[in-house]
Amino acid sequence: MSTTTSSSGSTEASFASVAVASSGPTSFEDAAKPLRVNPLVDPGASIPPGPSIVVATATRCQSLPDVLRSREGAPRDPTATIAARDALCVDIARAATSSPPARVARAKETRADATTRRAARRDAIGVCDVVAARRRATLTRGLPRRARVRVGVAPRAQAAAGDKSKPQWSTDRQLAKDEDIDLKDGEKLIVSVPATSANMGPGFDSFGFAVDLENELILERGEFVVDVVGEGEDSLPRDESNAIIQAVKDGFSAIYPDRELPIENIRFKSVNRIPPARGLGSSSAALVSGLAAGLALAGQDLAAPQTKQLLLQLAADCEGHPDNVAPAIYGGFQVSINTGKQWVTQAVRLPDGMQAILFIPDFESLTSETRAALPKEIPVADAVYNISRAAMLVNSFSTGNLEALRYACQDVIHQPVRGAAFPLAELIDAAYSKGAHGAFLSGAGPTVLALTGGHGSDVDADTMVTFLAVEVADAMLEAAKREGCDGRVVISSPSANGVEAWKELS
Repeated sequence: MSTTTSSSGSTEASFASVAVASSGPTSFEDAAKPLRVNPLVDPGASIPPGPSIVVATATRCQSLPDVLRSREGAPRDPTATIAARDALCVDIARAATSSPPARVARAKETRADATTRRAARRDAIGVCDVVAARRRATLTRGLPRRARVRVGVAPRAQAAAGDKSKPQWSTDRQLAKDEDIDLKDGEKLIVSVPATSANMGPGFDSFGFAVDLENELILERGEFVVDVVGEGEDSLPRDESNAIIQAVKDGFSAIYPDRELPIENIRFKSVNRIPPARGLGSSSAALVSGLAAGLALAGQDLAAPQTKQLLLQLAADCEGHPDNVAPAIYGGFQVSINTGKQWVTQAVRLPDGMQAILFIPDFESLTSETRAALPKEIPVADAVYNISRAAMLVNSFSTGNLEALRYACQDVIHQPVRGAAFPLAELIDAAYSKGAHGAFLSGAGPTVLALTGGHGSDVDADTMVTFLAVEVADAMLEAAKREGCDGRVVISSPSANGVEAWKELS
């Protein structure tokens, strides 16, 4: 009796089929019901005992010589690959059916011919690469290009020599000697950065989370030009005085301090969806996108942890505080500190199905002006008030006890000062009147953010989350109208995505 197993559940397989007979001579024609196993993927597969073993090769692999490639890119010989694979399958099956002394002898023979065996295994694994490649192609089919093309991992990239006095990473990269930037003619480098809401009430200069409203920075080879589309297109500069351009230079210089970025050969386009000077991290998004683009042009992989760590240090040093830049880089809800040596951030769980309702007033508020109005010293009682609520806020998110947020989002340090110029308290009360969990001034304002949902309901599965969000949004709009505060409402969601970079063909 034989059993048939396959990783795909199909009778057609791209790996060797091992047929085991209980007794007597066996031929390929006799192997009518082979036991299909993949000893390279499943070395623990059960093979019934028996003296005769025949390997039936899968002809499907022979029709794919162009898929069987070595790591250097040269095509493999399909016949040699299949032969090496078959030999390996025979070895594994024989070892499984032989007596202990025979296994010992076989082990000695294998050690004596180690070089040949390693080569056979490498070639045989190439067959499994076909299966893995097909699975990856199936899983990524239909995904956006950003999910499949990462920046800074091109084959031409080399391991950076680096400073031997500092730790090095196995994934460190540097440009090839003949490259000025990691961007070819006909390619577009796209950097996406989310909006962020800082402070969250009591977490002044320390707390922040990302929102699913994103700006994009697009770079191409060509004559220098700065194009701005969307928010700020009538007011932002279109030359080297644009803050993004300087950030790109700073990011590139962080990797190559002795090189000059050929800015005159790069075209820039900013697609802005984050309204400026409204407390949603527009300046941090510009800074992070520019620094990230500079690092990417220097051949760095923005998905690598050491690159994100460097990006956090550069951005937080420039801003002076990490509450916006940390979630802009890492996404989600981030709590950040300065150890005295470097900036460190840690993620806090965000409940599924949570909605963020943003009331965005029409007037602007500059962070530098509102920060200057804050007191230089605060009473101990005020410090205790904020510390206790900041701790409760983190615990509420971590445990899902969102009912406590209406108390945990309270603040006495910055919101009373920044909210004095418009009806902040009335907007927060209106949100609570319709069931919002928490509400607070977003960043330096004037945007007011209210949180709803997050109890397991999915906005895509039913209407309750949407209903509650709209109820709170309508209440905030009505309160703003009564108080003579013009503005608009945007219903969004906290985002787990931070900065991302990918390439596309122009």
